[in-house]
Amino acid sequence: MAIRSVSLASALILALMMLAVPSPTRADQWQEMEDSFERGADQARYWQWGWGAFYAGSSAWSLVQAHRTHHADDRYDDYVDATKAALGLAGTLLFAPRHGQALQRFQALRADGDRQALASARIVMATLAAEEEQQRRWRSRLGGLIVNGLAGLAIGLDDNRPGDAWVNFATGMLTTELNVRTRPDTATAFLEQHPDFTVKANGGRLDFYVQRWVTPMGAGVAVRF
Repeated sequence: MAIRSVSLASALILALMMLAVPSPTRADQWQEMEDSFERGADQARYWQWGWGAFYAGSSAWSLVQAHRTHHADDRYDDYVDATKAALGLAGTLLFAPRHGQALQRFQALRADGDRQALASARIVMATLAAEEEQQRRWRSRLGGLIVNGLAGLAIGLDDNRPGDAWVNFATGMLTTELNVRTRPDTATAFLEQHPDFTVKANGGRLDFYVQRWVTPMGAGVAVRF
């Protein structure tokens, strides 16, 4: 039964590909992928530099303000903000988008010139898109939630200022959300704009995306449209 299902799925994919709209030439595909990888690497670099400068500047500014102020509450808040910004800087450096590494793998595949290199490059693109999707999920906000939650508890409970604690928490989570939403998503955009194949019939158009995977338990193919 499993073999029959796989054969049926393979036959369906082949039949659809026979009806598919002609795909761009290999040279065009290489160039389009290279443009996307380079754009992603640039955006990742700007993201890391921009947020790194923001967190470093915020931490330094808060420390300066903490030494200048004569108000105990303000000094406490400044030290908390400096700590949060320092942790944000560490996260920016340690968990930066990996588009630069993906570009290097793509360039190595293109230089190799293997017949399967284009398919391998698309797998690199799909892997990068999966990482982008992972970074947009709620778990990517978990670190910010913990840091801002602890900061809020410190201000609200240790310093007995619950109102200021909520403001600090909300501001910190807004920064976390902006951090997540400004991460590059060039690989995701590329795959959405370049399906594996397209079928046109009766004036309509249907894009198909083929996902392939191999695990120790076996291999599989999934088609979505």
